[in-house]
Amino acid sequence: MLNPLWLQTFVSLVETGSFTRTAQLRFMTQPGVSQHLKKLEQSCDSTLVVRLGKGIELTEQGRQVYQYALAQQQREEQLFDSLKFDAPFAGRCVIACSGALAQRIYPALLLLQSQHPALIIQLEVTPQRSIFQGISQSTIDLGISTQHLDEDNFSYQQAGSEPLALMLPAGIKDNGDIITTLMSLGLIQHPDASHYLNLYFSHCGDNALVDCDPAVFRQSGRINQLSQILLPVSKGLGFTVLPSSTLKHFADAARVKQYKAPNSVSEPLYFVTSRHRQLAARYNTVKTALLDILKA
Repeated sequence: MLNPLWLQTFVSLVETGSFTRTAQLRFMTQPGVSQHLKKLEQSCDSTLVVRLGKGIELTEQGRQVYQYALAQQQREEQLFDSLKFDAPFAGRCVIACSGALAQRIYPALLLLQSQHPALIIQLEVTPQRSIFQGISQSTIDLGISTQHLDEDNFSYQQAGSEPLALMLPAGIKDNGDIITTLMSLGLIQHPDASHYLNLYFSHCGDNALVDCDPAVFRQSGRINQLSQILLPVSKGLGFTVLPSSTLKHFADAARVKQYKAPNSVSEPLYFVTSRHRQLAARYNTVKTALLDILKA
């Protein structure tokens, strides 16, 4: 069995690329780091790194040992988490959601962690399809999604809603003809734009929008970074549909306005878990904190 101390030193060396930095992180001397590497290479009967000046480059054998060491670390973390299964305020929580939701919930998660430092919050921002894939592969424990798949592998709990808004430049004049306004602006596309447009137009209660095919609007731009989607809107370069919460986190929010439709439009939110796994008690703590935000 490989010495875990040597493996930990090796992981630090790979991730920092520096013997000096590794020594600092591991509270060792540089000769000590070199000694750990030498012993690990002897045990593996392989050269693991090639020294390049002050840096290093992994050999193929080194890459395999690095992946092995990471897997060992993950198994150890999972063991520690399993030992804390019934502890409501301790252990790792792996949660996944969209970028817009992350903006809403991350401050509450950090507050919860500050109140219970033994909790380790790991929040992954990922597309909806990846949430379900991660739950199936046990790399994600708790997902928050607007989708409710008709599959037996997942369990769902109502978690609130995600209000949507048609975002317009604040300086655009209201001429009483929203379709003409949108035609003149053009659509700022993003990964969820088509889905949001169809949902918003169908349920907003504005007859002009209800009767309009969203496909008729020309595209005036596209971006897939959530924090930047409203930037071209604020500059008068287009319109888009996003969760209304994104406007609160946009630096130039005063230059964007939400269209006032007869009806509000929102998507339901669900906590998604594996139907075949019981989550640790700490997830009940997390869900309680999140419900205060998502149902507000």
